[in-house]
Amino acid sequence: MRRGQGLVELALSLTVLLLLVMGLIDLGRAFVVWLAIHDAAAEGALYAAVNPYCLNPSSPLPLDADPDVQCDDPNNVQYRAYTRALSETRWIPFSLVDPSRIAVIVAPNQLSPIPAIYEGDPITVTVIYTMPIITPIMQAMLGPELIVRAQAIQIALEAKPRNP
Repeated sequence: MRRGQGLVELALSLTVLLLLVMGLIDLGRAFVVWLAIHDAAAEGALYAAVNPYCLNPSSPLPLDADPDVQCDDPNNVQYRAYTRALSETRWIPFSLVDPSRIAVIVAPNQLSPIPAIYEGDPITVTVIYTMPIITPIMQAMLGPELIVRAQAIQIALEAKPRNP
């Protein structure tokens, strides 16, 4: 009468245990990716505080800028944040951060040809990573991707004074 009871209980408990283990795998991956993205945003914002005119490689410099200042890689905020996100997971045998899924957004986005960044202005660096979910059960629950976002804000230190 009770010959199959243990097998049924094992099947039910393994289903729940498998669901928990798969959820923990993707949760652990998401946490490590969030740490890498958070550090990347902080690195980019710190670089932006000291070099507020070099937000990306094509950033225009003000007319009175130091002629030695160049915004080519690696001397810009986007490059610093991007490479920091990749280097944070170098100790893992397989990389958790895919370079093609990283987006670095730096504000203020200057639309004028000459940037108007002054000392004390906040500069925001946002790093967005689209993480693919690898476990099928979590894909069914959350979808195929999870968006991980981190933001850091620093005050421009080396810009023009507001009232010269």
